[in-house]
Amino acid sequence: MTLLTIENISKRYGPVQALKDISLEVSAGSRTAVVGPSGSGKTTLLRIIAGFEQPDVGRVTLDGDLLADGPATVPAHKRGIGIVSQDGALFPHLSVAENIGFGFERRAADREKRVLELLDMVELDRGMLTRRPHQLSGGQQQRVALARALGRKPRLMLLDEPFSALDTGLRENMRKAVARVLQAAGITTILVTHDQEEALTFADQVAVLREGRLIQAGSPQSLYLHPRDRETALFLGDAVLLPAIIRNGLADCALGHVAVEGSRQGKAEIMLRPEQIRVVADESDHSYGGRVVEVEFGGAVCTVAVSLDGVALPPILIKTSSVALPARGDLVRLDIAGKAHVFEN
Repeated sequence: MTLLTIENISKRYGPVQALKDISLEVSAGSRTAVVGPSGSGKTTLLRIIAGFEQPDVGRVTLDGDLLADGPATVPAHKRGIGIVSQDGALFPHLSVAENIGFGFERRAADREKRVLELLDMVELDRGMLTRRPHQLSGGQQQRVALARALGRKPRLMLLDEPFSALDTGLRENMRKAVARVLQAAGITTILVTHDQEEALTFADQVAVLREGRLIQAGSPQSLYLHPRDRETALFLGDAVLLPAIIRNGLADCALGHVAVEGSRQGKAEIMLRPEQIRVVADESDHSYGGRVVEVEFGGAVCTVAVSLDGVALPPILIKTSSVALPARGDLVRLDIAGKAHVFEN
């Protein structure tokens, strides 16, 4: 069932077209990530959903309620939408308990019980109830902000780059914890981020914005493996892009004959993700794909740059295990797993 419907939203700031004819549906109980480079319009879209901005044209409907119809909008505080921002926006003079309970009726009989339930929900120790925000780590502050937003029992939760200020390891742990909490609560969520890995791992649906337009929306796997264009392919991860001539399901390219998806024939550009290419040592003089020109050790996952034999293309970067890692100067063969993706345009 669809909870949120965005129809033909456009927004202009003077001469700048921030959003152009955006339409998107978000299913109830799902997690959607809106991703794009700086200036793509993702924050503007989030603010329009929240009610902090009004669209010039277009409609926003939440669970059957019309929230915006062009400039005519329902105020933000009447939408039943929770929001967690990058800095958490906690009140520095209030304790953790007071921050979580902000907005509750002060004399409500179950106020203390609700605060404790929310603290448990976001997996924080009850001993933190009396602390102030400056006595918490960044991750703890974000959990308190999430608990406060959940306390309002929102129909929709908006996350505005809430993990970007955290260290890499903590960011990953927080992302998993927040996803777990929201899933347990059954709350529909929209995450805005510029981090493609974060979007792919967090969401059920990913929407890619570029220059104010919705380029593509779908499951993380479908966008990663079947991007609409080369810009989307490169934004969502490392990619090997090669010119090719396609005949009968095979692409004749710098890597030889590679199986491709679809029925397209003739000249095209194909895409392989680096993890589809396996580096195989091959010391024969007549059967190798290229020569290793650079090796970057990265622990479990390493990067090998291979210059293709007799091809005027930049070296191909391949992700590989650190086991049996080739050395610079080695001759190697490149084996392909799966099929290459063919761009339609």
